Amino acid sequence: MRMKLDRRTGRLLRRLPRVTVYSGLEIALLSLVAIQCARLVWAIVTPVGPVGEWRASLPVQTAQTIPPSAFAAFDPFFRLNGDTGPMQVTSLNIKLFGVREDRASGRGSAIISTPDGQQQSFAVGDEIVPGVTLTGVSFDSVTISRGGATEQLFLDQSQPAPVAGSGTPQPSAAPSPAYTSSTTPPLPAVTPPPAAQPVTIVSAPPRKTP
Repeated sequence: MRMKLDRRTGRLLRRLPRVTVYSGLEIALLSLVAIQCARLVWAIVTPVGPVGEWRASLPVQTAQTIPPSAFAAFDPFFRLNGDTGPMQVTSLNIKLFGVREDRASGRGSAIISTPDGQQQSFAVGDEIVPGVTLTGVSFDSVTISRGGATEQLFLDQSQPAPVAGSGTPQPSAAPSPAYTSSTTPPLPAVTPPPAAQPVTIVSAPPRKTP
């Protein structure tokens, strides 16, 4: 059974826009945008305090909570644990003549004279003489291990360095005499001009015309 509408209701229904697929998509998109805007406004105006503290509370570690053993184990100068005092200088009949320090790799080499008088280059870990090993290189000394004991060997500075420019000085040129305001400098030599030669004037008689 078909419902009959009066004319007025029919005119109102005809004035309404027709709903299509595109218009339905537009309405859905507008609804989503309105919902997102409402959520954004709610997030801005909602206070943080009543809901709860949003920042995580971190425990503050004071000096009273740090155990004293931590300060005793920390070395601000990064010293070695076994470095309790100065090492002993070796008494072996060897001399140090040069070093090559390599701080990047912790290795290096040194030129050392053995007891037989020969100079050789030894790297860290090489055996200098039986029972003596090179263990470290510094800027002016080396460290050796002698029977498990650590000893030092410094550069040989008994001979003075040669003095640069020790040649015989050459004699310098004699200085020119100086003149002051009280002395008159010598005048330059002037050559007189040559004597003028006499000039003879000869007059010719006038020429007669025919």
